[in-house]
Amino acid sequence: MKRNNQLNLYFDENIDKKKNNKNLDERINVIISIFLLISLLTLSKLLLIGLEKKEFNFTDSFSIEKLKRRDIVDRNYNLIAYNVRTHDLLIRTNKIRNFRGLNYKLRLNFPDIDLTKIENFNKRSFHIVKKNLSTSEYNKALSLGEPSIELVRNEARIYPNKNLFSHIIGNVDTDQNGISGIELFLNQEILSRDKIGQPIVLSLDQNIQFIVRETLKDSIGIFSAKGASSILLDAQTGKILSMISLPDFNPNNRKDLVNQKNLFNKNTKGLYELGSIFKTFVIANALEKKIVTRDKVYTNLPSQVMCGKFPIKEYKYSKDKKNLSVNDILVESSNIGIIRIIQDSGLNSYRKFLEDLEIFNYSEIELPEVSYSTKKRWGKCNTLTAGYGHGLNTTPLQLTMAFAAIINGGNLLEVSLLENKAVKIKSKVISKENSDTMREILRTNVDTKYERGGSGRKADIKGYNVIGKTGTAEKPHETSKGYSNEILNIFTSAFKINKKFYVLTVIIDEPQGSKKLWGHNRREAGWNAGYVNGQIIKKIGPILNTLTMNEYVNLNK
Repeated sequence: MKRNNQLNLYFDENIDKKKNNKNLDERINVIISIFLLISLLTLSKLLLIGLEKKEFNFTDSFSIEKLKRRDIVDRNYNLIAYNVRTHDLLIRTNKIRNFRGLNYKLRLNFPDIDLTKIENFNKRSFHIVKKNLSTSEYNKALSLGEPSIELVRNEARIYPNKNLFSHIIGNVDTDQNGISGIELFLNQEILSRDKIGQPIVLSLDQNIQFIVRETLKDSIGIFSAKGASSILLDAQTGKILSMISLPDFNPNNRKDLVNQKNLFNKNTKGLYELGSIFKTFVIANALEKKIVTRDKVYTNLPSQVMCGKFPIKEYKYSKDKKNLSVNDILVESSNIGIIRIIQDSGLNSYRKFLEDLEIFNYSEIELPEVSYSTKKRWGKCNTLTAGYGHGLNTTPLQLTMAFAAIINGGNLLEVSLLENKAVKIKSKVISKENSDTMREILRTNVDTKYERGGSGRKADIKGYNVIGKTGTAEKPHETSKGYSNEILNIFTSAFKINKKFYVLTVIIDEPQGSKKLWGHNRREAGWNAGYVNGQIIKKIGPILNTLTMNEYVNLNK
């Protein structure tokens, strides 16, 4: 009996286990069924999405086979401007199922979108509400799953150096058409479909451009200046290696350009009275006309002369300035001495020489932002004061071209921003002999060992035999006649590396002096523009002493 009871218990336990296993099997079958149902639903959803793919796509009608604009590079083939593929966010009006929901999604994910573009939809079939999506924005739009949204293939113009070439390179609009700078001037060439794989090669040097810009930025701080600008020109080829105008801008950020009136290229668009640097041209003309020699002495020079009712004064006159050679008239920057030379040369002769130097012409360069001198009435007094740059305005680029002609052997060159453009001599303005003499005179103005101590001594960098002339000019009032207390300082220099002459023009706009640097607050050009000019030469000299990629290739052909 006991055994039977044990057997019954065993069987009962087995029966219970079987029941439990059966229940478990039933539950597993239910879970599997649910899983299969979910899988089926998911698959159906995917199939539906696949069937509806054309509701959320990349529209072929907007796609591009090739990039629209050619790359722009510097003389060493460093990228200055290039295009990248991107996408625009487009809304198909007829596919909007839930406007309120769409509005909410866009507000949440794209807070910078102008909502009026969404809220005021008209009967147009589509609206582009945001161009050139970033990678994160693209992914956001893709994840919305909104049937009315399309991501349209497009492209964007990228300027990897940001501000560095801003005034030269310019910008493009949203349709990839140039609107300023090189981008506008060479727009058709840059859009050439036949040359899309060939970059536009500029004569600019990225490394030099960077060094010069940083030096000018520092100078604005040192001298509490309003702005600064510079041009570096190869005086043998007419190629521009660097051009800086501060303040500048980032062409990648369109919003930064709104209501910025002062963001123009001072070198090609700005018109300035450039002061005593014009004395260089007075002496060069007199030498060419054989009116003077370098050593000719003008005696009994007074402290001032009258031109009609107007006095023309000497700056800081002393007995040492009473008798000056032609050489020292430039070194001492003598206004009275220069007037004497103009009178001896003839007023008409000096006027014509300035015209031959194209001082009054448009700046012929591959930029749309150019100006030309506003010609004045050439009366006697006007012509005499023009000898020291008073009452005569021009662009820094025209001045740099003219100065290059004086020191490069007498050749007035066409200037260019294009590396592969052929050299063109426009005219012969002075003889090689007189050009050599002018370099000797201009050297004494910089040479720290010269007894009279010229205004350009701060630019005398050892090893470069720097020559040059300063100019300090009063700025006219912006709202009234006459001149203000603000000044514009200029120093144009030339230096020689590997049998090549380079001309460097530096302008400091409204400097306030630097007691910290010099122990005083004198504002003349020699104390700021001349100093900065020398610092730039010291820094870029080693770069100019190396071969460019094009020079290396040509050397090894």
